[in-house]
Amino acid sequence: MKSKGIVIELTALLDVILIMLFWIMMNVQDSSENIRAEADSRVADAEEQIKEAEESVSEAEKRAENAVSEMERMQTELDSVREEAEKEIAEAWKKAASINDNAAANQLALENYENGRLITINLNNSGISISDNNNIFGQTSVISENTIAENLIYSLESADLGQNDVILCAMIYDGSEALYKDVKAVKNAVDEIKSSYTNLYCTYINIKER
Repeated sequence: MKSKGIVIELTALLDVILIMLFWIMMNVQDSSENIRAEADSRVADAEEQIKEAEESVSEAEKRAENAVSEMERMQTELDSVREEAEKEIAEAWKKAASINDNAAANQLALENYENGRLITINLNNSGISISDNNNIFGQTSVISENTIAENLIYSLESADLGQNDVILCAMIYDGSEALYKDVKAVKNAVDEIKSSYTNLYCTYINIKER
């Protein structure tokens, strides 16, 4: 009597199962490698983006630093220009004040001249006399330029004329009688005191030439 049932070829079935397992393992391995490659790619992209972000931040910081440096430089230049402008304005006001002072002093000198206030240096054989139309302020012989200069200063002080005043004077001499060295000595003495009396204006009149 024969037994009934399904005869299964185990060897063939095992081969099929092994093939399926191998195929599944291969697919799983390929999938894992793909996933890993994709993950590595994403990590690389992320790292590149981070690097670009860091470079952007660094560039922004540099630009900010450059902007700050440029602002500081411009501020320094602006302060320098402002300081220079203030100096020029102050100097302009100073010059304007000086012009006004000089104008007033010149006006006073002209008024004094109109009223006969002209300092006269008379050179003759007797020596030198210093006067205006009303008073004789000093007399001296022609000894030396220093002596003449000292007497000129003394005479100007006696006439109440200061170093900042505008002073009009005239040296009068007779060229036919006065010695050349004496005329030169008086001129040199006048030039000497001009270093102190900067607004002293003197003319030289040779009456022989008239």
